[in-house]
Amino acid sequence: MLHVFPGMAVAADSKYTYQNSTNLSTWLWDTSRIVSEPDTVINNLVLHHVNDLFLQIDTTIEQQVYREFISKATVNGIRIHALDGAPEWLTDQKMQNAFLKWLNSYQKAALADEKFKGIHLDVEPYEHEQYEVKPHDLLVRYQSMMITMRNQANTLNLEFGIDIPFWFYGVMYNNKYGKGNMAEWLCKHVEFITIMAYRDTGAGTDGIIGISAAEMKLFHKYNVKGTIAVETGRLAEDYKFVTFYEEGKDYLYEQLNLVYKHYNAEPALYGIAIHHYDSWMAMS
Repeated sequence: MLHVFPGMAVAADSKYTYQNSTNLSTWLWDTSRIVSEPDTVINNLVLHHVNDLFLQIDTTIEQQVYREFISKATVNGIRIHALDGAPEWLTDQKMQNAFLKWLNSYQKAALADEKFKGIHLDVEPYEHEQYEVKPHDLLVRYQSMMITMRNQANTLNLEFGIDIPFWFYGVMYNNKYGKGNMAEWLCKHVEFITIMAYRDTGAGTDGIIGISAAEMKLFHKYNVKGTIAVETGRLAEDYKFVTFYEEGKDYLYEQLNLVYKHYNAEPALYGIAIHHYDSWMAMS
């Protein structure tokens, strides 16, 4: 049931098939927006057919703000996932613990319609300042963290999802967890995985469809619920091919429709994701 707040518009059926046919998600990193304009955020999510919002945890914001926002989202059929993570988490256990402590406290106090539906982590080990020096150490820390977080999610009865780059199948590990490629290992331990398939065209071997292919095969093999994500943020000139920032919404949606039509018969396709809320809403 859609609850319409004063001045809120209702999403209509779209000419883009994917918007009405698959799960659509986005990231909200600027959590202050749920303080300053919660109804606007909900309104935009409804209008843009969003089903799942990955909302970054900011422990300086009162939990009551989260409770009120999530309650409004729940009424409108939008599921909120606790988003966090940084490369530094791999060498700073306190950051992981602080997130889990906050989330446990929040879930315990929240009413049913105020609770998070999942944990969503964006921890990219290859961005850590020490990755070039000791990648093996950071990868094993990354794997250990994934198991810890998955177990915590299970304890809290939450979905557990992560972001990975499309090329993660080419990253190899050989440690106490065995040996192989990181994408396949993750498929054995994480049910919800989002591929950061950051390109500004759908077709072609280097388009979104092509660079998602390896992970989609793994998702199928291991019954992972896979989401294909695109970028809309402004990037440096050399990386314009990675983002839809300059192309506009209509072109973005056309390309996402191509991706959906290509993969819609694939059981592993759970949905489409757009990174991120702020830059997406700013597109013309």
